[in-house]
Amino acid sequence: MAMRSAGDDWRAFPARSIPSKASTPHLDRFLEGLRPQAAAARPLTLLDVGCGTGRLARRLFDAGFSVVGVDISPSAIEEASTLAVASDFGGPSLRFDVADVSAAERPRIDGSPFDVAVCQLVLSIVGGVLERENLLRHLHQHLRPGGRLYLSASGVSDSINTGYARLYADDGPLTGEPYSYFSRDEKGTILYTTHHFSAEELVALLEAAGYAEIRVTTEREASSRRPEEAAFFHYVTCRRG
Repeated sequence: MAMRSAGDDWRAFPARSIPSKASTPHLDRFLEGLRPQAAAARPLTLLDVGCGTGRLARRLFDAGFSVVGVDISPSAIEEASTLAVASDFGGPSLRFDVADVSAAERPRIDGSPFDVAVCQLVLSIVGGVLERENLLRHLHQHLRPGGRLYLSASGVSDSINTGYARLYADDGPLTGEPYSYFSRDEKGTILYTTHHFSAEELVALLEAAGYAEIRVTTEREASSRRPEEAAFFHYVTCRRG
């Protein structure tokens, strides 16, 4: 099978069908910890990577951050842009732009460098090893020294879900990577490639990209696309080293 292009998959994906989690308690606690800084003279700047149609970015803006949301999908950004809010007398703003943060070349993003970056489940579906390394490296470059990254990713789940064990076994030879498989629709059509991480793999990737103070929390939850099934998720906070 020819290698799939994650970029092509996501540019063609229907904007309103982009998978996301409505409940984000780990992110909420992380942002609450930043509240004393957010009360400073200027709003903290935040980059929402893989923002989709902008629902999370709007919530972050409502929490007092000045937010830039980026996504590889033009149709998602077109829809998200209806939520944009201009800055009012130095207050927070909400803007959206098309950008591929996993590309080989670092994208230009207005407002960079940022105080905070949020990468919600994107690392699991951004492509292969090279795209993951690019994403983390570019995020590091778009953060201020000491800036904070919040990241969530799908975890290896074969020990609690036989369905995932079967997907890993069936699709591993096709994806060329253990714990990577093809997410499909109800007809079996391949939608995109998904990778499930061990906590050790995530830490190694982040350390190689220059992050420090890496903390990983792993939770057993409902699968994003299969809510009747169990899956592990990793929630990570770290700083630009």
